[in-house]
Amino acid sequence: MAGAAFAKLLFLEAKRVQDPDGADEILVGRGDGGTFEKVRMRVGDVFEFDERFVPFVNQAPIDIVLHEVNEAAGQSSFIGGAKIIPSEAGLGERTQAIGALSLALYELTYKVL
Repeated sequence: MAGAAFAKLLFLEAKRVQDPDGADEILVGRGDGGTFEKVRMRVGDVFEFDERFVPFVNQAPIDIVLHEVNEAAGQSSFIGGAKIIPSEAGLGERTQAIGALSLALYELTYKVL
């Protein structure tokens, strides 16, 4: 059986935010570098990825990482990540919590195809 070709990112939902102004500036990217989305999110916001396909390279897991940007300070801080694995192919929509250990800040929903 051929391996999984890619992960299709579907949604990113904000469960909690960290910024005192009530909205986080989030960079979404791969763990090996490269940012593909920058979104501003408040609690309850759902960002829908527009046909975002992330390829598997040699069937290695894909790390999707989130950083929060502090534009005033010109810095970003790591929020957390999700590890998408090829063996999830055919399992339908999957959701992973991203962020703090006990309470998710964000949830990423995706499919492996």
